[in-house]
Amino acid sequence: MARRLLLTTAAACLVAARPGVGFGFPEPSVGDVATASSSRRRFMQQTSAAVVAASWAGGTLPASADEAAVATEVPMKLFVDNAKPSLFAIEVPQRFFSIRRSAKGDLPDAKTGQGRRGGTIFSAGDMSKAEVIAVERFPVRNLLEEEGYQASGDLSTFSSLGEPVPLATLLLRRREKDKPGTQNIAVLNKDSVSLSPDGKTLSFTMKQEINVQKPELLLEQEGVSELFRTTVAKATLASGDGNILAVYASALDQDYAGPDGVALRKAVDSFLATDQSAAN
Repeated sequence: MARRLLLTTAAACLVAARPGVGFGFPEPSVGDVATASSSRRRFMQQTSAAVVAASWAGGTLPASADEAAVATEVPMKLFVDNAKPSLFAIEVPQRFFSIRRSAKGDLPDAKTGQGRRGGTIFSAGDMSKAEVIAVERFPVRNLLEEEGYQASGDLSTFSSLGEPVPLATLLLRRREKDKPGTQNIAVLNKDSVSLSPDGKTLSFTMKQEINVQKPELLLEQEGVSELFRTTVAKATLASGDGNILAVYASALDQDYAGPDGVALRKAVDSFLATDQSAAN
């Protein structure tokens, strides 16, 4: 029963991270999921044992929270889009797999922003923790028309399109469209919505509850009886070509609360869209 719970929970987390997409990574096998969970438990046990051993042996531990944070900081690597034209640059954790979509069928349609993998053009992640970073690209005109709004006038800034919270809601709804019916809908944190001074960048966070079939077993294994996924997002119109580039980075709350969450926020903050206006 415990084994089935881990499999169900891991599968739900991966689907919730980007519904219907699959990230281009191989699907985890029963052995992969069990091994990942076992490795994480062993790591925590070994870390605790090392701390105790150091204290008994007169070893040194971090003297402050700042030193502890530096000791657990997640190493990052820079990814510069290698497509022609290059569309963006972003820092991602070094351990993450990174995939830039290039096959014609995988890339979103230039007019609709939809493809086999939605609007996703780049994915990075750690499947053992169900942590994912995704970059999407789609026309701002399409975002508005799908919701029944007339796409006319100035479309170059979010401030010219409308108020920040309704716009963040539109972006969330677009991302949720392909989610299977059994998955809970992510909820926008309205207090997190912010607009850059130039009106071109919209930032926000959202949270989604993950369905857990056996909460009592999850409590026994992981110390929690419910699971939530937090997503930090940023959408930008800085490319100047009529397209929105949006980055989404997500993790389970117990991972997001630690160094991994710091790394994911750093990744989103680092995301830069390349100005394409000169090429049009």
